[in-house]
Amino acid sequence: MAHPYMSTEANEGLTGNFSMSPSYIDLLIDLRRTVMWYYSPTMWRDYVFPTSLINGFTRQCYFQQNDIYYTLLIAVFITLIRYAFESCISTLLISRLNLIEMNKKKIPESAWKCFLYTFTWSYCFYLVRYRYDYFDQPYLIWDDWSPEMLIPFDIKLLYFVECGFYVHSIYATIFMDLKRKDYLIMLLHHVLTIALISLSYCTRYHKIGLLVFFMHDITDIFLEATKLMRYIIVRQGGQKYHMWYHASHGSFGIFVVCWFIFRLYWFPLKVLYSSGVVFVYRALPNGCGLHGLFNSLLWILLTLNLYWLYFILKIFYKLVTGSSSDGGDIRESEDEIS
Repeated sequence: MAHPYMSTEANEGLTGNFSMSPSYIDLLIDLRRTVMWYYSPTMWRDYVFPTSLINGFTRQCYFQQNDIYYTLLIAVFITLIRYAFESCISTLLISRLNLIEMNKKKIPESAWKCFLYTFTWSYCFYLVRYRYDYFDQPYLIWDDWSPEMLIPFDIKLLYFVECGFYVHSIYATIFMDLKRKDYLIMLLHHVLTIALISLSYCTRYHKIGLLVFFMHDITDIFLEATKLMRYIIVRQGGQKYHMWYHASHGSFGIFVVCWFIFRLYWFPLKVLYSSGVVFVYRALPNGCGLHGLFNSLLWILLTLNLYWLYFILKIFYKLVTGSSSDGGDIRESEDEIS
């Protein structure tokens, strides 16, 4: 099944090939070539907006009604578990550590997120390392794509949990989490993530979606761990535990390294290259569409990663120059609002 708006002449006009081990230069050059070809006038002579876009969704997107119910049930379940976690386990931890009042409100949120991100990324690591070879060979992701292909149960389960978590996160950002200056940015991030998860699930882009999960959740583990360590440095009475001070700096260092490797190195070269370049060669001839929409969402996600990098580097600079002892949270400190 060929691309519905592609002429035979346009299909034959794509030159060159893709790299199996791309660099940033390959990403820029090959992406420019495929974008210029894909969006050339001859490719879209029969395209009518928004009718053609709606027809693309109708033709390619597929999900069962039960999928929505499962996702919403998991979102409610996660919310209830968080309330129980924060009221029981975190309360017990707070009373034992004799924390100052300001940090008592922050520990439950970070402890919960650290636990959940560790769980989801560990399961994701298992899938990537032992079940599927998409990380080492992302250029093979599109070879067997079809709109009727079945999503394996283990990947489907990850999708339900991840999507349910971000549905919960919208509720939590509004009603449970401490309010911060990037409040609206976080809501945008959650909505974008839900859109990406849903689109990749419905269009059977679940293989590339698995890599997106793998490359993003790990940084959140060390971010929340760093915050937890920072919160338990100072106790009531002014007593300081310097062991946790140094541990928080070490955790923040790991967080920065993971941010660069996973979100700014592997994500562009494995995910964006595969979805933007390899897709055109391997999936498009089989009728796989919505290329522009899906890739736009992925590039917005990269933009958000770069936006947060600015705050990460600010804190890193303060740590290196000794002008601040706060290495625990790129979103808190002076960014916190009532």
